[in-house]
Amino acid sequence: MPSLLSSIAITVHGHSMAPALRHGQRVLVDGDAYRDAPPARWDIVVFRQRLPGRTQYVNSIKRVAGLPGEHVEVSTNGLLINGATLEDPYAGHSRSILEGTPTQWIVNQAQVFLLGDNRTDSYDSRRLGPVDTADIIGKVWLRWWPLAAWGRVR
Repeated sequence: MPSLLSSIAITVHGHSMAPALRHGQRVLVDGDAYRDAPPARWDIVVFRQRLPGRTQYVNSIKRVAGLPGEHVEVSTNGLLINGATLEDPYAGHSRSILEGTPTQWIVNQAQVFLLGDNRTDSYDSRRLGPVDTADIIGKVWLRWWPLAAWGRVR
């Protein structure tokens, strides 16, 4: 179990991670989660993201879909990793494709490919490209507010 001492409190902004996380909920992020091991597929992470037209970074929350060294393709057929369709339990009924943007990426050894669970309302690696692992702040592990939604995050 992560230590409360290494945890950072973050408020969820927006709807990109619904239904797993909702706007206004508060979560704890384990800042030491990736000290000895890389992110795993489907981990929910907080990372530093620079939005278009801004010079400052904001904290964003997304789910790891593609790992270092993988070839990721997003299409109407779903999420393909190294040419094979990946069972994606978090896409729901969302369409994965974005018109007018690249649909294939090579994730280098120091990157991951991140997606929001709410694929129709998420500014994620489909627009940003793969994200440097150095920009990952930590792994979301506990929802603590509102109290009615308290519990581990998966």
